[in-house]
Amino acid sequence: MFDDERENPQFQTVDALDSVPCVPRPKAERPPTVPTPVLGPGQADRLRRSREDKGWSLRQLSAAAGVSVRTIREIESGDKEGTSSNIMAALADALRVPRGWLTFGG
Repeated sequence: MFDDERENPQFQTVDALDSVPCVPRPKAERPPTVPTPVLGPGQADRLRRSREDKGWSLRQLSAAAGVSVRTIREIESGDKEGTSSNIMAALADALRVPRGWLTFGG
């Protein structure tokens, strides 16, 4: 079908890719960063309500989740801004509620 490799497009090599240097794009060309999601309003209420529905004290939830009583108290009072996802996941797992619901609502 093809007499030599130069006529067959499957066998053509691209030398241009070998000559392009691997350098990071300048900041002006980078895509914008994704904003940090806003935690759902009512996170404190969801945590407190879930804990009270179980009949647990702060100390019992602390022992079950491995999170300090102080941290739980700050989350429930709304004083703690930007609670880490690991802490929210531990609390949700201990309370047996969905992680996304406890963190973001919905």
